[in-house]
Amino acid sequence: MTGGYYRRLASFAGVLRLRLLFLAYAAGVLAVTVVPVRAFDYWGHVPWQAMIRWVPFVVDPLSMILNVVMFVPFGVLVPLIWRRAGATAARLGWLALGASLSIELTQLLLDITLGSRRTVDINDLIANTGGALIGWWVLRLARRESKALAG
Repeated sequence: MTGGYYRRLASFAGVLRLRLLFLAYAAGVLAVTVVPVRAFDYWGHVPWQAMIRWVPFVVDPLSMILNVVMFVPFGVLVPLIWRRAGATAARLGWLALGASLSIELTQLLLDITLGSRRTVDINDLIANTGGALIGWWVLRLARRESKALAG
């Protein structure tokens, strides 16, 4: 009886640590993508519509790589915290796309209302979703390897 209690307590503590780690990760992503708001003085008088990038794969390679890397932890942490959310690559991909779209729409809203001049880019959606799927794949390989070593 006591052993089961401590196992549940350890499991709860592990999930709590993962959730806190995810919150720290999310705060870091928001700090990089949304928080640096420069109101109305950064780009001069460029209309907000000019800040939207619709053409896929026309992007600085470094920007694409950094956006991929930024969402790899999403693909690792979400399945560890919410099993159903990361049960399939498609489900995790849709969640990552939704999270990335939320960031882009927030940037657009801040641009329209405050003139923050953050670019809203289709390539960010592609790279972020791809990064999350890479994280999901790495986690899946690590779990498979762990099971093979244990069994």
